[in-house]
Amino acid sequence: MLKRNLSIVLLLSVFCLAQNKTFSQPTWTLDPFGKEKKPEKFEERKLGSEKTADKKFTKPRHLIQNTITHYNYYFNANNKVNAVIEAAKTSQRDDYTKLLPYYPYSLENTASQKQELDSVIYKCTAGILLHDLRNDWIDNLYLLIGKAYFFRKDFDSAANTFQFINYNLFPRKKKDDDDKIVGTTGSSASNNISIANKEKRNILQKVASLPPSRNDALIWLSRSLTEQDELGEAAGLINTLMYDANLPKRLRNDLEEVYAYWFYKQGIYDSAAVHLEKAITNANTKEDKAREEFLLAQLYEISNQYNKASDYYARASKHTIDPVMDIFARLNDAKMMRSTNNIKELENNIGNLARLAKKDKFDTYRDIIYFSAGQLTMQKPDTANAIDYFKKSLKYNESNVSYKNKAFLQLADIAYSRKQYKLAFAYYDSLVTGDTTLGVSLAQIQARREGLLKIVTSLNIIEREDSLQRIAAMQPAERDAFVKKILKKLRKEQGLKEEDNSGGFTPITFSNNNEPVDLFSSSTKGEWYFYNNSLKSRGLNEFKTKWGSRTNTDNWRRKSATGAGSINPGLDVDGKAKDNNSKDDKDSKNKDSKRDALNNALSDELSYDGLTKNLPLTPEKIGNSNDLISGNLLLLAKAYQEDLEDFEMAAAAYEEYLRRYPDKLIDGEVYLGLYYCYTKLGNKSKADYYKNLLNTKFKDTKFGKMANSPASLNPKTQNPEATKKYESIYNLFIEGKFEEALAQKKAADSLYGNNFWSPQLLYIEAVYYVKQTNDSAALKVLKDIIALYPSSPLKPKAENLRDVLLRRKEIEGYLTNLQVTRMQDEKPVVVNNIPAVVNRPVVKPVPVISDSLKKTLAPPLTNNGFTLNPTAPHFVIMVLDKVDAVYINESKNAFARFNRNYFSSRTIQINKEPVDADKTLLVFSTFTSAEDALIYYDRIKRAATAEISWLSAAKYSFLIITDENLQLLKQNKNFTDYKKLLNTQYPYRF
Repeated sequence: MLKRNLSIVLLLSVFCLAQNKTFSQPTWTLDPFGKEKKPEKFEERKLGSEKTADKKFTKPRHLIQNTITHYNYYFNANNKVNAVIEAAKTSQRDDYTKLLPYYPYSLENTASQKQELDSVIYKCTAGILLHDLRNDWIDNLYLLIGKAYFFRKDFDSAANTFQFINYNLFPRKKKDDDDKIVGTTGSSASNNISIANKEKRNILQKVASLPPSRNDALIWLSRSLTEQDELGEAAGLINTLMYDANLPKRLRNDLEEVYAYWFYKQGIYDSAAVHLEKAITNANTKEDKAREEFLLAQLYEISNQYNKASDYYARASKHTIDPVMDIFARLNDAKMMRSTNNIKELENNIGNLARLAKKDKFDTYRDIIYFSAGQLTMQKPDTANAIDYFKKSLKYNESNVSYKNKAFLQLADIAYSRKQYKLAFAYYDSLVTGDTTLGVSLAQIQARREGLLKIVTSLNIIEREDSLQRIAAMQPAERDAFVKKILKKLRKEQGLKEEDNSGGFTPITFSNNNEPVDLFSSSTKGEWYFYNNSLKSRGLNEFKTKWGSRTNTDNWRRKSATGAGSINPGLDVDGKAKDNNSKDDKDSKNKDSKRDALNNALSDELSYDGLTKNLPLTPEKIGNSNDLISGNLLLLAKAYQEDLEDFEMAAAAYEEYLRRYPDKLIDGEVYLGLYYCYTKLGNKSKADYYKNLLNTKFKDTKFGKMANSPASLNPKTQNPEATKKYESIYNLFIEGKFEEALAQKKAADSLYGNNFWSPQLLYIEAVYYVKQTNDSAALKVLKDIIALYPSSPLKPKAENLRDVLLRRKEIEGYLTNLQVTRMQDEKPVVVNNIPAVVNRPVVKPVPVISDSLKKTLAPPLTNNGFTLNPTAPHFVIMVLDKVDAVYINESKNAFARFNRNYFSSRTIQINKEPVDADKTLLVFSTFTSAEDALIYYDRIKRAATAEISWLSAAKYSFLIITDENLQLLKQNKNFTDYKKLLNTQYPYRF
C-alpha cells in the first residue's frame, strides 16, 4: 500500500471534487486555508471554490466557469508541461549504436526545469481555488499537478496526487457512503471487479471538455510505481486494467505503452516488444513514431526475431526526418539479412549507402555513412574495400571524434590482423584520447599499442643500422656522390641554400656573437618584423635548420621519435597505406631506407660531415652497429612472442638472428625461444630440433633447464615475490574482480614473463573469457593449457571446453529451436541465480541404522542451537568463500558431470544457495541419513582436487547437515560452531 501522505500542497489535503453531471461525488466545504488565515484585506471575500456549496450550478454558470478555467488556466499549464517535454527531447542525444532509452526524453532533463514545473503547479492550484469545483476542468488540473510532480521526479507526491484523483472520482451513487471500496462496481451479486470508469459522454461534452481524468490517473499511477521500482504493485495495477472492460478504448495504447516500459525496465525485451508494437500508434508526432519503430526494431533484434526487426528498421528509415536515424536504420536493416543470398544483399546495401553519401541531404553525415559501409563490407569479408570506406570516413570527418576513433580502430585492427605492425601502430597512435565511447576496450588498445611500440622501435633501429651499413659498404666515390645528392635534396626541403666548398657543402651559419640577434628590431624606423621579408626569411631558415620541417600537430617530439622520418611508417605522402608488395615500392626500398637512415642519423648541423659522422666506417662503429641490430632483433623476437603472441613472426625473428649472428647464442636463449615458438605453432619436428641443440650445447644453463622442465619457468617456483603476486591475481579472478585481475596479470607477466604460469590460473582466465563471450581469447588460453600441461588433470577439461566453444553456435541454435515441456515443480524457481523456492525431494525413508549409529543415538549432541540427528535425512554442502558466480556455476557443472559418471543410479540434485556477500553453498540432496551422506562426502571430497583442480582448496570445504541445521546456519552463519559439533561426533573428519 502506498503511504497516504496527502501533504503535497494545501489544496490536496482540504479539497475534493464536487458533484458534476458526469459523476456523482460527495461535496466538501472545508476551510481551504485551515489554520492559515486569509490576509486581512481578503477576510470577507470568498474564493470561487468556497462558493461551490452556496450557488446553484446553472447552465450559464457552468459555461462561464468551464470557459475561464479551460482557457485561462488549463490551456496555459498544459502548454507549459508540453514545453518541458519538448525541451527535454531536444536535450536528449540518442546513440543509435546502442539500445535507445525507452522514452525520447529523460526525467533528469525534465526535472532540471523545476521552475517551469513549479509554475504549472501554481497555475493549476490557482485554477482550482478560484473556480467552482463542479466545472469540467478541475480533475484535469489535478492530473496536470500529478504530471508536474512526476516530471520533477517527485514520485511520492505524483503517486499521491493520482491516488487522490482515483478516490475522489470513483463513481458513487447518492445512496452510497464514502466507504465504498474502489474496485467493486454494480451489484454485489455480479462480483465484477473493475477499477476503471465508463466514459459515457454526449456530443456537447466531447466538444467542450476533456474526458474525466481518473482513468488517465490510474495509468500515470502505474508509471509512477514503475519509476519507484515498486514493480509488483505496478504489475498488479496494470494487469487489472488490462482485463478491465470499463477501460476506455482511447487509453488502451497508453496502457500498452506503460506495460512495455514495465518489461523494458527489467530487461525483458521480447515482452516489451510485443506491448510496444501495440502502442506504437500512440506517438504524438511522425518523428516520435519513427523513434518508437527504431526502438521496437532493436528490441526484436535482441530477441532474435530478425524478420520483424528488419521490417521496423525499414519503417523507421521511411518515416524519420533525422538523417542519422535514417543511416543507422538502413545499416541495421542490412544486418538482418532477410534473404538467403547474404553476399548479394550485403552488396545491395553497401551500394545504397554509397549512393546515400552522394546526396546533398546527407553531406554532413558522410563520415558515418562511409564508416557504416565499411562495417558492412567487413561482413563479406572484403577488407580491401573496407579500408577504402574507413579512409573516406576519416576524410569527411571534421569534428566527430567518436567516429574518427572508430575508423582508426578498424583500420588498426585490419593492419594488425595482416601483421602490418608499423601501420597498425600508426593507426592506434592516431586515436584521440578522452573518447569515452572506447569504453572497456581502451585498456586492451593501450596494451596492444605498447607492444607494437616495442616492435616499431626495434624495427626502426634495425632498418636504420642496416641502411647505414649499406651506405658505409659503398665505394668511396659512390658513397660520396650519394651523400651529396641526399644532402642537396634535404637542404632544398629545408629551404637552405647550397654552398660550394671544395666539392662539399657547408651549412649557412648565423651570427655567433655573445648577444643574440634581436629579430624584432629593424633598422628601418617604424617597420615591424613581420613586414620585413628579409628578417622573416632569415628566421624561417634558422628555425628549419635547428628543428627541421614540423607539421602543425601536438606531441611532435614523441611522434617524430617513434616514426621513421617525418612520414608515418606504413603511410605514403597522402596518408594512404603503402603496398609493400608493389613494384615501385620494391624498386625504391633500398634508396628510401638509405635516405631515411641518413635523415635519422643527422647531427645538429645539416652538412656533409653531419650526415657522414654516424656512418659505421670503422671496425669499432661496425661492431657497435651490429650490437644494436642483434640486440634489437632479440627484443623484436621477444616482443612478437610475449606481447603480441605472434609465434610465427617471433620464430622468423629468432631464425633471422641465428642466420646473422650464429655465434651470439646467449646461453641458448635463442634456441629456447625457437623451441617454445615452434611448440606453440604445432611444429613438433622443429621444436624437437632446437630442443636437442639446447640440450647438446646448453643443457646446464638456465635456458637449458627451462626447456627440459617448463614448470621451472613458472615464476611461482622461482620467485617468492612473483608467487605472492600471482596468488593475489588468482584470488581477484576467483572473487570476480576480473578487470583488475587482467590488468595486474598483464603487469606481472611483463615483469616475470608470461605463458608459463599455473594451468589453474589459465583455466579460470579461460572461463572468464567464456562468460564475456570472447571465444577467440578463451580458445587461445585453452590451447595453451593443452600444449603446455599435457599431464595436468585440467588438460581433458580444457579439451572438453574447447570442443564446446568450437560448436557454440551449433549448440545455441539447437537449444533456441528446442521445444521443452517441463513439469511444473521439476526444478527450483530461480530469480537472479537465487532459488526462490528450493524444491528438494521430500524423503521419508525408513532408516537402516547400523550398530555404530545406534551407539550415537542417546543423547543427541548440541552446540549453540545446532543439534545432531544422525538418523534424519542429510544434505552434503560445499561452502565456497569469496568465489564469483561464474566459478560457482562452473563448480556446479563439474560436480553434475561427476554425479552422472559415478552416481548415475541415484538422483542427486545440486542447488546454489547464497549465505551472504562472501559465502555461497552448493547443496547436494538428499541422503537418507548421516551415514549415507558421509559415504558421498568422502567420495566427493577426494574427487574435488581433480574435478575442480583450478579452484584452490582454501576456497571451499565440505560438510554434512540436516535441513533444520542448514536453515539455522544460513541465519547465524556460525560455521565454526557447527564444524566443532560435527568433529565431536566424527573426530577429525571435518
